[in-house]
Amino acid sequence: MEKKRRRKSGGRNEEDRLSDLPDGVLLYIMEFLPTRQVVQNSVLSKRWKNLWKSLSTLSFKPFYGIRKYNKSLSHIFSNRDHSVPLHNLHLTKLTLSIDFKFKEMPNSFVSLIFNCQSLTFLDLFISSSCFSLKLPPCLLLPSLKTLNLSNITFTARDNDCVEPFSTSTSLTTLVLRHSLHHHSAQTLCISNPTISTLKLENMVHSNTFIPKIVLSVPNLSSFTLENSHSSMCYELSSTCHLPFLKEVKIDNRVRVHSSIIINWLALFCNVRTLTLSSHTLYIFLKDFYLGTMDIQPPYFGRLKTFKIEMGFNSYMISEDEVNTVLEYLVQNCETTNVDVIEC
Repeated sequence: MEKKRRRKSGGRNEEDRLSDLPDGVLLYIMEFLPTRQVVQNSVLSKRWKNLWKSLSTLSFKPFYGIRKYNKSLSHIFSNRDHSVPLHNLHLTKLTLSIDFKFKEMPNSFVSLIFNCQSLTFLDLFISSSCFSLKLPPCLLLPSLKTLNLSNITFTARDNDCVEPFSTSTSLTTLVLRHSLHHHSAQTLCISNPTISTLKLENMVHSNTFIPKIVLSVPNLSSFTLENSHSSMCYELSSTCHLPFLKEVKIDNRVRVHSSIIINWLALFCNVRTLTLSSHTLYIFLKDFYLGTMDIQPPYFGRLKTFKIEMGFNSYMISEDEVNTVLEYLVQNCETTNVDVIEC
């Protein structure tokens, strides 16, 4: 005969009806609670200790301390039973640093992340140099405001072009790093009417092709471009004049002809504050001395402040050389009252 679980209460035994419920019923109840609370309560019963690992719905609410929050997420994702399909994911913030072991996790987990309706902040960093996370062609994240992606691969469509961000209708900040591989789409279209801050850092992770990046971000106010890899090269273009652009920073440490940088600057001719690194200035100087500067700088109609960010190579550039480059770059400005600041 099946034994009933009983507990003492006030000097008499009471039947533990909750623990007698089938696993399926207990899991159904647990899915209505925040997952962190379910995991914490699992210590109350030996039977519950591993039962939470079979949850098919995970729900997270932010609590004080982002490190503690991310540690909790990591513990739950790494210890759940991955043979059980994950059907629903409810969270607002997610930061994951993923190593090569992540490729053993089911694709359904990745799909749920990029279709999470409640997610407002997402930071994914793939730490393995030989593995990248493959993004779906379209990110269905209507609540997402901030997106940081490192070492990911964009899934190309039939025309070898991908436009993953257009359906994230609340997105304001986008940061992309190491995200154009040899097996990525050759044309990345960053199209979104709400993005105001965009940073591209060492985008190309392959020297087998020259990808294209097309910007369609009419509300862009801040843009940063950082290149430090020797294989870095891509075509950059824009479908609009970026009328709300306030600040642009370019730090290029790759040996390219200065005409490429001039073409980049021409896209941002409506900028108010322009910051160039000393590494970028040094590229202009080389072409000055080689006599290959045969292109006019863009017309900056609204430029007010020109900043020079002095790096570790600043000792290689004299003040006169800095002034030579500056005079060349601002010769077509609407106003001659441009503040030059070394920082």
